[in-house]
Amino acid sequence: MLDSLHYDDFTPHLNSKFQLRAGNQSWEIELVEVTDKSPSPKQEQFVLRFCAPLEAPPNQALFELEHAALGAGVMFLVPVTRDANGLHYEAVFNRPRE
Repeated sequence: MLDSLHYDDFTPHLNSKFQLRAGNQSWEIELVEVTDKSPSPKQEQFVLRFCAPLEAPPNQALFELEHAALGAGVMFLVPVTRDANGLHYEAVFNRPRE
């Protein structure tokens, strides 16, 4: 599942494409930023930023995502900005390191 992956799992896939699904519609989105915000060796915090087409849903929700190498899963995405390039979503991870 995508939501159980870690910062180091996503970084090699920067600028790669994911398929976002909502209901019976889907959009291709791109992973445009992976930012490590971990405050300590015991806590993992990172942010993923995706760019989607302007017609993608402008609401925060659990979305189905699929990636050719990382697999499929559900991720909570929040729209944070909209510009000429598209709608930008963020996913924030904050959990103890295993």
